[in-house]
Amino acid sequence: MSGLMWVAVVCVLFPLPFLVCFGIYPLWLRRHLKRVGVPATGKCRTISTSEGRYSTSFEFVTPSGRRVIYASPLSGGRWGEPGKAAVLVYDPRHPHRFVRSRRELNARSEAWFSLGVLAAAEITMVLGMVLVILHENDIIH
Repeated sequence: MSGLMWVAVVCVLFPLPFLVCFGIYPLWLRRHLKRVGVPATGKCRTISTSEGRYSTSFEFVTPSGRRVIYASPLSGGRWGEPGKAAVLVYDPRHPHRFVRSRRELNARSEAWFSLGVLAAAEITMVLGMVLVILHENDIIH
C-alpha cells in the first residue's frame, strides 16, 4: 500500500469516532429513553456556562432510594431553573448513565446537526479514497 493510500485510509477512519460520539450515540440514547425511560421529578441544581454553551445539573432519587446527579451535555439551551422542580427521564437499569430532562428530550437534538456535518465529512473522505484507489490503479491519470 502506498503512502497516499495510507493517508486516504486514515482520513476515512478519523471522523468515525466523532460521528459515533456526537451524532449516533446521542440520537440512540434519546430514542432509548423515549422507549424505556421512566419519569422522575428532580430538582435543578445549577447551570454552568462554557464559551456561550450551557450545562444544567439535576438531582433526583430513584424509587429504590438511589440519589442520582445528572449534568446535561453542553448545549445552546438551558434545561431548567436552579432550585425549581424538573421532570427527568432515566433508564431504570442504569439511572446514573442514561438520563435526560424531559425538556431535552422534547427539544430538537443538536446531534442531528453534528450527524449531518460529520456524515458529509465522511462521505467526502470516502470519495477521496475512491479517487486515490482509481489513481493507484492508473484508471485516472
